Amino acid sequence: MRYELVRTKRKTLALTLDRSGRLTARAPLRMPTAQIESFILEKQDWIEKAKARLALLPQPTEKLALQDGASLPYLGSVLTLCRTAVSKPTLSGSVLLIPSTAADLTSVSHWLDVQARKYYVERVHRLSQSIHLHPITLRLSHAKGRWGSMSTRGTLSLNRALIFCPPDVIDYVIIHELCHIAHPNHSAAFWTKVESCLPDYRIKREWLKKNNSLISLLLG
Repeated sequence: MRYELVRTKRKTLALTLDRSGRLTARAPLRMPTAQIESFILEKQDWIEKAKARLALLPQPTEKLALQDGASLPYLGSVLTLCRTAVSKPTLSGSVLLIPSTAADLTSVSHWLDVQARKYYVERVHRLSQSIHLHPITLRLSHAKGRWGSMSTRGTLSLNRALIFCPPDVIDYVIIHELCHIAHPNHSAAFWTKVESCLPDYRIKREWLKKNNSLISLLLG
């Protein structure tokens, strides 16, 4: 199985897949190649399933489609849209039921915003308690180019499109912005703080870079 090997000063081995299905192994500097490839073989079933999920996601140049069987990324997984006799979007397992009378994605967009706000509030509360850094307010952002931000007044803004991302990636963005309460810049001290809270933050940051097109998926 083809893969890209990246060696850093990290202590553990981790595998990541980008939206094209490219596999990257991030390994400690002195870890033997044989050990890395043995680990990849052990994870082959996970890799194939992850590739299959990624294949269902809309491509960067595509818009979300309002039709039966269309795919919608959600918390790192994929929901299937199904038009049926419901009054509003309703989640049923891995299927999002949407009104058959809907003329556009407005109802789906609103549903995603509601779910995003609920999820962000819970995660911000839990992570704030964990790292002892608390924002003053939380707002949902529709920004086209930023996953999150922290104002000097303590307002934490999280992009609505984060709801498409895996939970651990969402946690990274939240932690990143909370750390700006202590360090309102991207100094060495700031990144040291982020790493102390999330040692593998670089993997999450790389995932966001490779999947940046998700931020504009609802913008068409």
